[in-house]
Amino acid sequence: MRIDNGNTRATRSSRSPSTTHTAPPAAPRTEPRPAPAPAQRRDSFESQARNTERFGSGARNDMRRLDRSPRATIATNRDGSVTRSQSNTRGQTTRTQELTTSQSRFGDTRLKFTTNSKTGGRETTNTYSARTDMFGRTQSSHQRESSFERGDVKQTRSRTTTVDSRGNQKDTRAESRQVTQGERAETTSHSVTTDSRGNRAWTQGTSTATKSGNTTTTRSTTRSGGTERTVQDNNSFTADAFSLGRTTERKNTPFNTQHNVTRERQIRPGTADDGFTQTKKDRLGTAQKGGDLLAQAGAKKEWKNEFNHVTENNTSKDPNSFVGSRVGTSGSESFSVGTDGLNASYKREAKAGVYAETKGETKGKYGEASYTAGAKAEAKAGVDGNAKLNLNGLEATGRVGASASVEASATGKAATKSVKVAGVDVNAAVEGKVRASAEVSAEAEGTVKVTRNPPTAIAEGSAGASAVAKAEAEIKASAGPFSVKVDAYASAGAEAKATGVIGYEDGKLKIGGGLGAAVGLGAGASGTVEVDVKQIGNMAKNTAVKVADANGDGKLGMDDAKAVVDGAKNAVNDAKDKVADFFGF
Repeated sequence: MRIDNGNTRATRSSRSPSTTHTAPPAAPRTEPRPAPAPAQRRDSFESQARNTERFGSGARNDMRRLDRSPRATIATNRDGSVTRSQSNTRGQTTRTQELTTSQSRFGDTRLKFTTNSKTGGRETTNTYSARTDMFGRTQSSHQRESSFERGDVKQTRSRTTTVDSRGNQKDTRAESRQVTQGERAETTSHSVTTDSRGNRAWTQGTSTATKSGNTTTTRSTTRSGGTERTVQDNNSFTADAFSLGRTTERKNTPFNTQHNVTRERQIRPGTADDGFTQTKKDRLGTAQKGGDLLAQAGAKKEWKNEFNHVTENNTSKDPNSFVGSRVGTSGSESFSVGTDGLNASYKREAKAGVYAETKGETKGKYGEASYTAGAKAEAKAGVDGNAKLNLNGLEATGRVGASASVEASATGKAATKSVKVAGVDVNAAVEGKVRASAEVSAEAEGTVKVTRNPPTAIAEGSAGASAVAKAEAEIKASAGPFSVKVDAYASAGAEAKATGVIGYEDGKLKIGGGLGAAVGLGAGASGTVEVDVKQIGNMAKNTAVKVADANGDGKLGMDDAKAVVDGAKNAVNDAKDKVADFFGF
């Protein structure tokens, strides 16, 4: 639904020259609304061209008009994104528009545009979302939802279309019916998702919500099945490397059911805004991000302790092979203090199994090659935990588990001899890995999170058992600072799980739990390109030193600047002498 801005244009055209000098028109110029101007410039609508090109011309024009409208209310969200909104009412119809945009320093852009039209008991909402990364890969979605309310019954229908960065389309159609009687509301729903590849997934659900004062108790059951394909683009940047990748997965779920119970008590009004995240950009958060990067560069002190009390019984006489058993315990603990905060970890494991392993390597004139192969049948049990405390709060996780598995695997690698390029040793290599396994396991894990930004205090946990068979393969090729990795997997499994949560988040005290079971098949593949930024930086540094080291002592200093100046003077004098000789001066 769109808002006609004709009134805005008519107001502009109807102003006479004389009215521009009167007091009323001057008022808008003194309003504080232009305060977030820097955010507006950074999130300029022109930067969202890639995000809007998949939507219809009507939606694009509405977005553009809202972005330029002088009547729009402008707000900067916690995460730095900017939201523009406006609404009007004509007769019994109220129309609202809202546009949220953001642009990161690395060129990633995000957009969300929502229109809402409400007349009596009928309401229609359109939501357009898109995200484009620095490489121009765009993922988008459009959801149209209409609802009709009559008496105690509310019926809703929606259609959501998503398009990935390669143009593959996925379509979800959903319907729900809600009946409200006093403080109790019961909802039934179902949906079907199809895509351009012939996949089809379905979901059915029922839920009841009962309200008593400020407390709402919700009980729900969800069943789902079918096949679904997902594509996810990703990129990451650390102090050492930059990676760019894409992951594709297809899941076939014959059976999946979930039962959940949640109780929420509203303690204070929620403070969530319209940003893409609820993490506020503030000085402490910025300082912590800087501290994390400094810690990666070595600005921290770390203490570690490891032990291995596993006893081996090797029946093979080949020094490159192992055929026998391993039984015993192992573990580690670590603690670090640095600009990234306080970090601690603890791990203990006991295992027993039989193993068959072999390895080999060879070196030649042009490089070297190596391989490993192995098979095992193993049972193990363990406990581990991690904790982190920094400027944003505390996060701690713990896990206990036991498993029994059989596995066969093999790896191989070939690499050329290293050569010096800009003072750095580089080579070309290719390596691969294949693995097949079957495992049954039971485990329990828990997480406690107390954060300053956003304000959160949550404890949650899960316990479950699973049986999974999986086959996977990976190959990686590299040349100097550049590498390409491709991996694929196929799996089949069954799982039963129980979950629980208690805590405070966005003004609500929450306690809940759930039970679930699933049987399914899965397959996926991903490709990643990685650039070793640190190695390129060393090459650039060495090249700069080589060029600027005028006196040849291997260091840069004032002596080099003096040598450059002296060299320039000598060059000028030589040129002057040659010109004089040419003309006979």
